[in-house]
Amino acid sequence: MISPSGCGVFGVLRKRNSGKIKGKLVVNAIDSVRYRGSDKGAGFAVFNLNRRNEYLVKAFYSGNSQELEEELRRQGLRIEDKSLKEIGEVCDCNFQITISSVASLRKAVRNLNEIMWKDMEGRVYSVGRSLQVYKGVGYPSDIASLYNVNEMDGDMWLAHTRQPTNSPGHYPYWSHPFSSFDIAIVHNGDVSSFGANVEFLRSRGWEGFVGTDSEVMAFLFEELINDGLSVEEAVKMLLNPPRRQRILSSHEDYLYRNARLDGPFTAVIGYDSGDDLYLIGIADRSKFRPAIIGEDENNFYIASEETQIRLFNPKAKVWTLTPGGYFIASLNRGVISLGRDPEIVKNYSIPIFIPSNYDIDASNVGYKDLNKEILNFAKIKRDITIANVMGHRFIGINFPREGLTLRLYGIVGNAMANLNEKNIFQVYGNVADDCCDTMQGGKVVIHGDARDVIGQAMQGGKVFVKGNSGNRVGIQMREYQDRRPYLVIGGVTDDYLGEYMAGGVILVLGKGVRREPVGNFVGTGMVGGRIYIRGKVDPLKIGLQPNKYELTRFLKALVMEELITQEEYLEYIDRPYVEIMKRLQGEAKKYARRMFEEKIGIPDYEYRELNEGEIKELMPIVEEFEADIGGKYSDLLSEKFTIISSSKK
Repeated sequence: MISPSGCGVFGVLRKRNSGKIKGKLVVNAIDSVRYRGSDKGAGFAVFNLNRRNEYLVKAFYSGNSQELEEELRRQGLRIEDKSLKEIGEVCDCNFQITISSVASLRKAVRNLNEIMWKDMEGRVYSVGRSLQVYKGVGYPSDIASLYNVNEMDGDMWLAHTRQPTNSPGHYPYWSHPFSSFDIAIVHNGDVSSFGANVEFLRSRGWEGFVGTDSEVMAFLFEELINDGLSVEEAVKMLLNPPRRQRILSSHEDYLYRNARLDGPFTAVIGYDSGDDLYLIGIADRSKFRPAIIGEDENNFYIASEETQIRLFNPKAKVWTLTPGGYFIASLNRGVISLGRDPEIVKNYSIPIFIPSNYDIDASNVGYKDLNKEILNFAKIKRDITIANVMGHRFIGINFPREGLTLRLYGIVGNAMANLNEKNIFQVYGNVADDCCDTMQGGKVVIHGDARDVIGQAMQGGKVFVKGNSGNRVGIQMREYQDRRPYLVIGGVTDDYLGEYMAGGVILVLGKGVRREPVGNFVGTGMVGGRIYIRGKVDPLKIGLQPNKYELTRFLKALVMEELITQEEYLEYIDRPYVEIMKRLQGEAKKYARRMFEEKIGIPDYEYRELNEGEIKELMPIVEEFEADIGGKYSDLLSEKFTIISSSKK
């Protein structure tokens, strides 16, 4: 039995002067992460830019197909051709239609879905000129075989493997992709704003929903585009940007208040504007689901895991979305938004795949069997080189407590070195999410990049990352007596660095970048440990601070209680909370802590040169980092650092 681990998504768009994308490659990419889904649903969407006034209407229908055809005609649609395919108890009914106006077709499809879905007899699941959707119950390879997807080609593809959460999986209606008028979407996660989103759509005449947030996301995007928003404006609206960013006008903020998405999600959207194709990737503000972006000389990519992109091209440039970020590329215009600072994108690593000599070739070994192969080899050799690692998960999860050195070449999957005691892992490539969880000791050296949640609950040993890392790095780190963990990042990190940290040391060197090497909410809820970040960090990025409105009201209350003066109020009003706390004294400071820090601690910070004791502690760690990674880093310790520690120390 394969353990579920959340849905898998994939999207690929060819560049303007490149050839069509083969369906077989897309099937291989999504099937490589079939463990993220189940046999309850999978599907594909393929776009081939087409300017003719012909639409293909595709519906699943459990009744008599002749009834469906008659209903289409009653809705005023002219059927030019049809094809019927029986899939179990359901007919996959395809009708080629010519229309007088898109508005009349849209109205007809909405009416038809409302009629059919009342008794759950059927559903129009795809309408488009350039778009065709193929989906059903099964794994990706099952659906590919059913529709002969391997033999197709297209300008753009989306693919999905499903792990059902909020809707059944025994009929194809609930499988992804969901689509609407040359818009298709595949999605991983849950949208907690579902009720508000449905209310928004119903206010605009939509009915007959199948009940999944993914379908609603496709309809929302269509409504925003039909309202005249550009692709980028529609994407920003869906992502629900914080008000402090002031991306939306007050009118837009109110008008589309129920069209925004909330909750943990990653989504890939394909869209045909009539004269261009767009591939879009979005991630929620907290980035609770993975989103990997890629580019090579032929294509743009969006995936759940890096290995999906590497199957297309081992040398593709790969990076991640920022929390709340979006990637947009089009067939004609190329990249519109990278989803991240271009300077940082340049610093992401391309892995080294094949060493000259190795002990184990992982290319023909499943992820469940690789640990067995390693342990068998460990009977005769303790320093083991493994080549062609390609998304293998849980490497080292059941290793003995000490004595092994692993040299891994390629792309390591989720959960490597979890519970590691004293083993050494040298990774010549990139590592996926949840690496080094609850490490007790030993060492992990990553010569490329690490993704989200590295070093969670780490309580011993060392983790060195030459490149960049993702979200929630070093959360819940801890130490006990002389067991102090060290986590060193050579590049940059995203949000929530050191969240709920209780001990240990995180060092972010930010080598090769000129901007702040961290995201937002650094040290949120810290109760111990220390975070050292090279360079000055905006105080607003530290902890989860009260917003401007709350802070203004609090300062006014302090003036009324005569705990601060009017002059002090004017001095504090435009400062972030963490700077105000440096200036407040006595009862005023106590009130602030009780009001804003009882549930979630807001850490202290300093911006200064390291003192003698800190250099004495950190220099050996950085010199060891240099020896393992290569290059010169120790001279960076002479620069100024932002030093973050618990305010409860």
